[in-house]
Amino acid sequence: MARISEQIIEQIRSTADIVEVVSGYVQLKKRGRNYFGLCPFHGEKTASFSVNSERQIYKCFGCSVGGGVINFIMEIEGMEFINAVKHLADQYSIEIQIDETPGQSKDFITQLFDLHETTSNIFLKNLGTEEGGKVLAHLESRGISKDTIKKFKLGYSLKQKDALLSTFRKDGVKGDVMKQSGLFIDTKSGYMDRFNGRIMFSIPNSSGKVAAFAGRVFESDDPAKYVNSPETPIYNKSKILYGLHETKQVIRESKSVIVVEGYLDFLQLYQSGIHNCVAVSGTAFTNQHALQLKRFCNNVYLAYDGDSAGKAAAIRAGYVLLRAGISAFIVKMPKDLDPDDWVKRDGNTPFLEEVKKGEKMLSFHFQNYKGDISTTSGKTAFVNDVLMEVIQINNPVDRELQSRELSELVGVSPESIFQALHNMLEKQQSRKKYQKRNQSLKPQTENKKQFLENDLIRLCFSKDLAIRKYLFDNINPDWLVTAFSKTIFEKVYIHLHSENAPEVGLIMNELNESIYRDELAKLVFDLEKLTPTLKSAQNCVLRLEQSWINVHIQSLREELKNAESAGRDPIPIMKKIEELQTKKKKLSYQNASGKS
Repeated sequence: MARISEQIIEQIRSTADIVEVVSGYVQLKKRGRNYFGLCPFHGEKTASFSVNSERQIYKCFGCSVGGGVINFIMEIEGMEFINAVKHLADQYSIEIQIDETPGQSKDFITQLFDLHETTSNIFLKNLGTEEGGKVLAHLESRGISKDTIKKFKLGYSLKQKDALLSTFRKDGVKGDVMKQSGLFIDTKSGYMDRFNGRIMFSIPNSSGKVAAFAGRVFESDDPAKYVNSPETPIYNKSKILYGLHETKQVIRESKSVIVVEGYLDFLQLYQSGIHNCVAVSGTAFTNQHALQLKRFCNNVYLAYDGDSAGKAAAIRAGYVLLRAGISAFIVKMPKDLDPDDWVKRDGNTPFLEEVKKGEKMLSFHFQNYKGDISTTSGKTAFVNDVLMEVIQINNPVDRELQSRELSELVGVSPESIFQALHNMLEKQQSRKKYQKRNQSLKPQTENKKQFLENDLIRLCFSKDLAIRKYLFDNINPDWLVTAFSKTIFEKVYIHLHSENAPEVGLIMNELNESIYRDELAKLVFDLEKLTPTLKSAQNCVLRLEQSWINVHIQSLREELKNAESAGRDPIPIMKKIEELQTKKKKLSYQNASGKS
């Protein structure tokens, strides 16, 4: 597996100032000890995204993401760890050497990406065969140039049912890698290629690595126009936008993006000179798609097919964008034409002119509403349909703006619209309260345990050496029960007796789980508001031990019941319970008297 030395990673961490890096994406203003700005990962009007220069970490108190400088680049650019490190190294002119030790086994994810890259090259090479030559001619007749084919890794899958399978078996690719790649299907007669006799589109992730494929039917009566890769460890169709790896910088610079439905739509626009575009890869537009685009711009133009299905899909996507706090516009397409056909027929000028005139989302929906809006009941139905979408917008300012636009469209007073919205919100809140009351909540003891362990984790990052040494000498790791606390404490334990406090950024870079990084960032930011003392550390240790004893006593009591029912000698268990109760009383006395 490719590796970068820990020394280089540490050099990058210490050189790449997080305030400077984040400022390239977010406008930050200093407020007290921290810097604040609008979060690039979710829509907000009030700055809740905080960057701490001293600890070199970031934390959003709106969507809860957090981490160090490398984590930030991974999230904002959609990169894997090594690529994020290389990105920062380039930015700060740090020379790095990637260790590719011969014979070293690559991790599973890397193997999957390698397999997809090889497959992509095979499909491209197949265009040069006699069988694939017809496909190449067809693509060129559709206006797709050889340069575009090569750049975006189009290709052809041979009709032979095991062409790819045979190749990889000869190359010694492991069976579990092929099984989870999504490139093959399991039949009664064994494995066979998923794609046969189809025009192939390589689907890269946002960092440009091929993660999946889509196969379009060619000279076949197969009713399935497209066959797509299933979801795999490296492919989630609801998160990937086709072409984003190539166009994200242009999108950021132009502050807008054109979203189309199909691969050919995207390719036609791109090679015609329109580079601020993406495609939804044959799936519905999702909230994850919206959040990805929001990292780069706030204006989205939906250029979906001009038929009724395309209009309906554009409206659905438009509401997803509005809920994410993104301005959505619909591009009016000629009837029964898609962007591919239109641009190929008339060039990009008429298309771009229509993009400039993009219709606001609600206005487009109003004009294309299936009900009779000339009647009172029809208008009421439209208002209710729209408000059901508007109440899902979290930002109250965005909700009000959409409500006012709705008022103007239907000719109803803003006050009436606001009242209707208010009534819906009240009903929604009532439902949530009812659901909350009926949900099975975690036991109170578990909640208290998590609070205690969170206090411990905060104290572990204290700058006071006396506090950290006390924790090092007195904490028993067996007292911790949550996976998060155990993971963090294991990583910081060896640093507790060190002169310098544990580096939170370094610890975060060691965490694979993003939810752990987010939670740790929150706890460390909370520490900034506190003034921990040795007394608070002593109290934390005392309470954790008491909590552990309570849990242990309860467990022993259950064990005692089972022993008595089974006719086993209960005396040893009773002695253990007595010993723990004595210890508990002693700790309670220490707590009451203030002794440690």
